[in-house]
Amino acid sequence: MMPLRKPLLRALKTTMAYSMYLIPPQDSVLLQGPGSIKKLPALIRAQGVRKPLVVTDAVLMELKLLDGLFAAFDAIGMSYTVYDGVQPNPSVDNVEDAYRRYQGNGCDAVVGFGGGSSMDCAKVVAGRVVRPNLTTDQLGGYFKVMLPIPKKLPRIFAVPTTAGTGAETTSAGVITDPKKNTKYTVNDFLLHPHFIVLDPELTLGLPPFFTAITAMDALSHAVEGYIGSGHCRESDIYSEAAVRMIFENIDRVYKDGKDLAGRSQMLLASYYAGVVLNRALTGYVHPFAHKIGGMYHLPHGRVIGAVMPLVFEYYGSSASRRLGRLADVINVSHPDMSDAQKAAAFIEAIRGFNRAYGIAETIPELKESDFAEIAHSIHWECIPYPVPKIMDDKDVYAILRRLKG
Repeated sequence: MMPLRKPLLRALKTTMAYSMYLIPPQDSVLLQGPGSIKKLPALIRAQGVRKPLVVTDAVLMELKLLDGLFAAFDAIGMSYTVYDGVQPNPSVDNVEDAYRRYQGNGCDAVVGFGGGSSMDCAKVVAGRVVRPNLTTDQLGGYFKVMLPIPKKLPRIFAVPTTAGTGAETTSAGVITDPKKNTKYTVNDFLLHPHFIVLDPELTLGLPPFFTAITAMDALSHAVEGYIGSGHCRESDIYSEAAVRMIFENIDRVYKDGKDLAGRSQMLLASYYAGVVLNRALTGYVHPFAHKIGGMYHLPHGRVIGAVMPLVFEYYGSSASRRLGRLADVINVSHPDMSDAQKAAAFIEAIRGFNRAYGIAETIPELKESDFAEIAHSIHWECIPYPVPKIMDDKDVYAILRRLKG
């Protein structure tokens, strides 16, 4: 068990910060539907933006997924600059490089185009613009951008090309420090995207496995927010809708990546799950995934899929009623079942998801010599999360051993 004094002090400070500054971010403007990306440049210009920085990755550039956006910029004669160096787990160097590109080209807004990596990188670049005296490392934690309240914040536009991360809806960016083999989060309401584009055509080329692991990430957002004590009536509506939509549509988009109707539903489900994440927070699944993914360079959703059933089983009776309600939502229960039986059925549905779509339920890369470092990271990250049941080192180690297989 880690010493409690420092974590408790940190938790107290975090709680005070939330109580003092917890005002819901202004609702984002949402563009939806096939081809909606082509409407974005005109919307950007209408905000008084002169020259946005488009933050993306080299793979999407090679696939020419941004061509429609660039053509729409050109059609209205609007200048833009591109940074395409974002890595699958955006690094401190990615943010710093993109920030230098922003400053050097006289940009005044950011467009995060891609998966969660590109959107997170773009959001943290906006934070660097507001706080030029703070490095990306120094922005880690809570409310480093909004306090003291800045005079101006660059407009943030988010364009997801996967249905999973929910980064378009959240007030945070997850950044990797490769030198320390860890991930950390920049949390700030001012990083909430102002405009979001949900264009299902941008997700049509996503390969089956990545379709599955990004959907698993979205599922974890919806469920963790639902079973934690931070949920509310509104977030419950979003959670139940997202869970139902993911289970109803994952098979069709996995088998037919060109299914536009299915892709639309998955993209909207991811958005709903992101709303839950932003309002109800998360639980132990994500701290496990952040540290393990950063340490062993594994895809986030792949780690989520392996961790989630084990964490939910650990919660036991503290989460069985809520998990049981989700079993009802996806029709894997019947009226004669107890809450515990329904919860077990829902957890088995997650395992069935893993089996059906090739998500391994063990992580053989894990090294027992790393367990202490992983446990320490999990404890610290999870302090502000409203989890159903608190873990100690023994609990974390038990889950890690099962994960290792």
